[in-house]
Amino acid sequence: MARAFETATGSTTLQAPVGQRRAAGPVHSFPWPASLPQPRQFRWFTPALALLLCGYLFFNKPFAYLHVPGTPVFVGEIVLAIGIAEVLQVRSPWYHLLQTSPVLRALLAFMALCAVRLGVDLPRYHIDAVRDSSIWYYGLLAFLVAAAAVREPTFVPRLLRWYRRVLPWFFVWAPVAVALSQIDSLASISVPGTSTPINAFRPNDYAVHIGIGLAFLWLGIDRLVGARPARSGVALISVVGLLALLVAGSQSRGGFLSAVAALTITLVFLPSGRRRRIALSCTCGLLVVLALAMTLNLRIEGERRDISVQQLTANLASLTGDASDEDLTGTVEWREGFWTQVLNDLLSSKAWLTGLGFGEILPERYEVDVGNTNRGPDAQPLRSVHNSHLTILARVGFPGFALWLLLWLTWTTQLLRRIRRRPRGVRDPATALVVWLLAAVPAVLIGAYFDPSLEGPHVGIWLFAMVGLGAAATRVPQRIPAPTVPAPAGAGIPSRLLLPPAAAMARAGNLAKRRGWELADLALWNLLTLAVGLQVARSVGVKELGAFSIAFAVYLLVLAASRALATAPLPAWHSGGDVGAWRWAVTSATGTAVVVGAVAGAGSILASLPLSGSTGAALFGLGLTLPGLLLQDSWRSTFLAAGRGAQALANDLVWALALLAAVAVATITGHISVGWVTMAWGGSATLAAVAGAVQARLVPRVTWVFDWVRPHREVAARSFTDSLSLGGGSQLRLAGLAAMSGLAAAGALWAAELLLVPPTAVVVAIVTILAPAASDLGRWSPRRLGRFCLQLGGLAAGGAFAWGAALLALPDTVGVRLLGSSWLPASQLLAPVTIAVAGFGFAAGAWVGRRAGELEATAADRRGQVAGCAVYLAAALGGAALAGAAGAAWGSAAGTLAGAGIWWWQMRQRIREAEAAGR
Repeated sequence: MARAFETATGSTTLQAPVGQRRAAGPVHSFPWPASLPQPRQFRWFTPALALLLCGYLFFNKPFAYLHVPGTPVFVGEIVLAIGIAEVLQVRSPWYHLLQTSPVLRALLAFMALCAVRLGVDLPRYHIDAVRDSSIWYYGLLAFLVAAAAVREPTFVPRLLRWYRRVLPWFFVWAPVAVALSQIDSLASISVPGTSTPINAFRPNDYAVHIGIGLAFLWLGIDRLVGARPARSGVALISVVGLLALLVAGSQSRGGFLSAVAALTITLVFLPSGRRRRIALSCTCGLLVVLALAMTLNLRIEGERRDISVQQLTANLASLTGDASDEDLTGTVEWREGFWTQVLNDLLSSKAWLTGLGFGEILPERYEVDVGNTNRGPDAQPLRSVHNSHLTILARVGFPGFALWLLLWLTWTTQLLRRIRRRPRGVRDPATALVVWLLAAVPAVLIGAYFDPSLEGPHVGIWLFAMVGLGAAATRVPQRIPAPTVPAPAGAGIPSRLLLPPAAAMARAGNLAKRRGWELADLALWNLLTLAVGLQVARSVGVKELGAFSIAFAVYLLVLAASRALATAPLPAWHSGGDVGAWRWAVTSATGTAVVVGAVAGAGSILASLPLSGSTGAALFGLGLTLPGLLLQDSWRSTFLAAGRGAQALANDLVWALALLAAVAVATITGHISVGWVTMAWGGSATLAAVAGAVQARLVPRVTWVFDWVRPHREVAARSFTDSLSLGGGSQLRLAGLAAMSGLAAAGALWAAELLLVPPTAVVVAIVTILAPAASDLGRWSPRRLGRFCLQLGGLAAGGAFAWGAALLALPDTVGVRLLGSSWLPASQLLAPVTIAVAGFGFAAGAWVGRRAGELEATAADRRGQVAGCAVYLAAALGGAALAGAAGAAWGSAAGTLAGAGIWWWQMRQRIREAEAAGR
């Protein structure tokens, strides 16, 4: 089959085989054949998502509560898991999607802020915090849908064809569902395992979906799937849909207003001729049906409002402020009073910056009867403020709400730009699809203003699925720069404007863009370390934290050996080979990591046997999971060596999500301990290692270890020496401190260093960006290079001092929330630890300069590294012997400064030698 693609997102087209095309007449630019080929990717996610959306469309809230018996895993989360599992098998499109989609970038920023807020609230509210987070974490679906729309050509046509087929049946079912929601006898029957009635159909949601469906018909998007009926058929279906809208609108003013907004936006973009035809046919049909209904006085009595023409008229009058119904007037006053209390609370409690967080039942803060908090022990109370947008403001504060508004402003701007780029308007089916999304999303957002609909997956998943389609449709085309002839250096530019520091920063910016995924992966790894450490510190105390720090130090030492033996040769020796050689190298390297993990794990288990308490438990858990930990790191290093940083980030994200879930379960059940956290940490890494094998589609070969290690002995020895001399001293210092002064001292020092992880990560990121630019730096004059590196080191040290000063100024109440009982001993060590991190940042300037072009002298560098490590270790252990944790902290600071002095002395020597040689 001929497959020239451009999907309905505007980026691909699927043409039917030549034999299936019509002989005469125009052919649309997006015709699909009667039977689509089987999807090559997202084979399970596509039908699962279609079934999920269909269930939410027809059965609304009751369908959302279908779940795995005995667990809090609902059908929406199952489909999310299917999508995540399948996207891991695809070469990750995240870098390209985020680079070309401002919508996804805005959504990612909003979700990141909410995730930070969730991390703060999870230890206190447990599963309730996760439940309240559904208002944002279903945004993951937008990324999955966007990836599927870009990577799988049949994804969009299948969803559109499904939607077109079920739309008439939905218009017939919607008024029946609204009528069923008024039957009290059905309300006594609940969805199995929940307290939700089987007729909990929300008229607001039905009205919104009816408006979206009518917009789909009027825009003629069914042209995309070859299912365009005759005009009479469209008119008949439209009349049925409008009748269904009137029925739903009689029960929900907000839903009716949302649908009207969607249809108004649609009519604005329709050609005048089509607009007149729709208005004439729908008006005539409605007049006939409404006249019949009024003549026969058709009415269905409801608990609060009747389903009738009179009730619809009263609702419309209330929208203009002329309401005679006490129920309608009371609802408006109740909402206004409730929302006023929420806004006043945010401003008066000074929670406008951080929000009230996830987990708290918001109506309980106010004197408002929400009507469902006292229906029984199994009933789920309303947790929001009856307005999804105000709920976001209350939970994450004004900064989060600003990102929420930015998301929809970006969404609207990008869709309008996409529409303007196509001069044919909605005559182009792809543009009609974009207009439909532009009309559908505001309808959902307006409905969420009157009803807490986004908190439920039956609306939230629909919304973010449309966001994913829109993000794929509005990707910014990448501009290919025209070839240019390089001019002589400095041609046409005054010499006084040729500033090497500016050139270096420009070079660093380009490198940061190219290595953005590697930096994001580095940030995620440090965030994961920080989150795990803080959780352990809050939950088990300083002594147990010391035991975990010993296990973590052992892991880092073994990790250095694993990287040296397994993955260090990959980028230098094998990254440019053919596919077969690369696959052999990857399977051999990952197999080597498994063997190193098995050997070191066995040693860790043997070492744990004579030890009692938390140290033995931590080492035992580490030993069991070391093979998985090292295999996961080897996949990460492999992806980075192959230039596939997005896959490395995705794999670390799997680890982070699995670990977050495991720690959440441990916190909720109250079984958190050092041994359990170590097992959860290593077990989640093992899960990510399995995901890495799925991503790479390779299996580690442990039988090829000797064939791999033997030819790379020199590279392994050099890499291990570098790793041990740069970071091994810190790990050996913790073990020595624990042996001399006890686990509590090691835990206090590690807790203080945990708080300094952010500036340390920034220093490592600076080195990561500038080290590859060393060859460019080496072309400067030596003295100018030294001045630039000195400024770089001073900037890094200044940032560390600023961060440490902020930590020293923290009130004890905030510190206790961060570290629990570990805060008091850790806070006494913040000053020397800050000095040590500042010394590390100052040394980073020399590290970059010593690798710049002709100034590099690798043998001398290694001697300086080993000497610096020896001085650092001696000073730290000497201080520990004299004054315990405080002595170790001050000794570490002194040793770091001494090591930085050695590096800068070497840097100065190279500069003098270069100047003497006339370079």
